[in-house]
Formats: sequence, C-alpha cells, structure tokens
Amino acid sequence: MKKVNIIDVSKATGFSKSTVSKALNNSKEISKKTKKKINSFAKKLNYQPNFFARNLRKNNIKNVGIIIPDILNYYFAKVIKGAQKEFFKSGYDLVCFFNEESTSKEKKILEKLKNGSVSGLLISLARNPYSENIKKTLKDFKSLNTPIVMFDRVLDDFKCDKVLMDDFNSTFDSVKHLVSAGKRKIAFVSPIHDTIIGRKRYDGYVDGLKSENIKFDKDLYIPLTKGDTIESEITKLSSNGRIDAIICIEQHTTISILSLLLNLGYKVPKDIAIIGFTDGPIFKYVKPSITSVDQHGEYVGKLSAKLLIKRIENDQNEDFVHEIVPTSLIKRNST
Repeated sequence: MKKVNIIDVSKATGFSKSTVSKALNNSKEISKKTKKKINSFAKKLNYQPNFFARNLRKNNIKNVGIIIPDILNYYFAKVIKGAQKEFFKSGYDLVCFFNEESTSKEKKILEKLKNGSVSGLLISLARNPYSENIKKTLKDFKSLNTPIVMFDRVLDDFKCDKVLMDDFNSTFDSVKHLVSAGKRKIAFVSPIHDTIIGRKRYDGYVDGLKSENIKFDKDLYIPLTKGDTIESEITKLSSNGRIDAIICIEQHTTISILSLLLNLGYKVPKDIAIIGFTDGPIFKYVKPSITSVDQHGEYVGKLSAKLLIKRIENDQNEDFVHEIVPTSLIKRNST
C-alpha cells in the first residue's frame, strides 16, 4: 500500500503543498478553519508525518529504537541497560519495543518506525523469523537509510552489523564441565529450539557429547513449545535413572526444573546436576545456587549501541561487522 504524503493531502484538499505543510505543522500563518479541514483530510487518508525528514531539517534526530522479545527476560534487561548507557553518553534517547515472540507484532513495530521517528535500530528477532517474511520488512526499513544492528537472534542471510553469542561453545563447554564432575547421562532442555541460537546450542551439546565418547540419546533431548510443561518429561527420565545431569538454556525453566527435582526428593548435584542460562540474580540465591552460562548482556548492549552510533554518524558505506561475544560458565553448587 502506497504511503500517503503531503502531495496526496494537497490534491485531496485543493490547497497548495506549502499551505498543507504549514497547517500540519500548526503554523500561525494558517487559519484555524483551514487547519481543521486539512487535518481532517489527513486523518481520513491515514497520513503519517515523516519525522525523519522533519528532524533532519532541524538537525535534531536523536532517537534510536530497540526491539526485544521480552522485557522480563534478565538477559534482555541487561542488554537494554548496557545500550542505554552508551546511547546516553552520545546524546541519544532509547525507545524500547517488545515483539513478545510474535513476528506479526514485530512487523507492525517496523512499519510504524518507517516514518523516520528513529535514526537507527537494534533488534533481537522473535521466534520463527521466516514465518511472515520478516526479511522483506527489514529490507524495506533499511531502504530508508536507517541502519540496523542485530544482536543475539539474527537472520544469517540479512546484511547488517551483528553481535552474536558464542552459542555453540556455551553448551559444548557445559557438557565438558558436567563430564569432569562425573556426569554422563546429560539431558538437554530447549524452550527455544525453533531459533537459530537454539539450534547452535543444540549442536554444541551434541558435539560436546561426541568429544567425550558419549552416544547421543534422542530421549534426553527435550524441545519445548509454548504451553508445554517440563514436569512429566523430567519426572519420567529421573525416576528410571536415565539422567544424572540437565542443561537448560532458559532461565525460568531452569528454576522450575530445580524446584521439581527437590520436591521429588533428589539431591542436587549429587543425584542430578543442573546448568542453566542467563545467570540472573536468582541463580545465586536459590538453594543450591545454580551453575550457569553468563551471556554478558550488558556488554552486548554496549557493543551493539557503539556499532549503531558509528553507523549512524560515520560509516554507512563500510563493510558490515560481525562481533562474537564469548560466554562464561559461572560454577556454583548445582554441579
């Protein structure tokens, strides 16, 4: 659908482009009656002002956007914290949007931002990014010369700056740590198996097992979809001695697993060890404290913000940068 511009409003009302522009900008040169008529037509035509052009003329466009799946996720909250610090130092305001794991919501956010209200965008994609051709929407957005930096959840074949985690080694190293603690029947729980990072972490898990001469057991791989509960799977596997360790790559599910095992009477880590992801504060204070993978969210936010600021202010034509951030295994009492 063609975007309505001032020329369209001018044709519809019979007023000149200059008069329409002044009316829409609430100029004192235009009478209240004319303003009312022009604004009424603009509303009917679904006209949206081009903030980018307006701010560019005034040389004051200092808003940047960030789209994340979930503000309640500790990792993404840390990313925002790091990005905000970096943007504040350079005089930018950060506007946050949440796709809530919905590609359709993500597309709507991008469509709204095409009016130029932000001068750059950080984005970590919702699940199943190919389900609604989000790549085309991102290309349309980028065609407006608004730079994009993707982080964490990215499209491999989309050309832009990216900040990635070393997801493969995060689980590879987790397996090695568990084996060094005497564990060999290691389950892998993935609530994000339908994402690129979920697949990379799965690959790291499988290769970690191979490196220790442990045969992959498909029954110990537990991919969760929305609405699934982990209780029946863990109860079944633990009751017949099939597992002695669990890697879970999502924070809330990790806490649920620990609670379940303790309620069932298992000793952690003696009977079953646990490694979780994100390393939120709760992992430190539960009993036993949980060994976890720290993804360094605040650093990711700072690095992503620096790349975006550089792209906005200087280097639109330079080659795109792909930064890979190592993770750290924080060893606690659950292993």
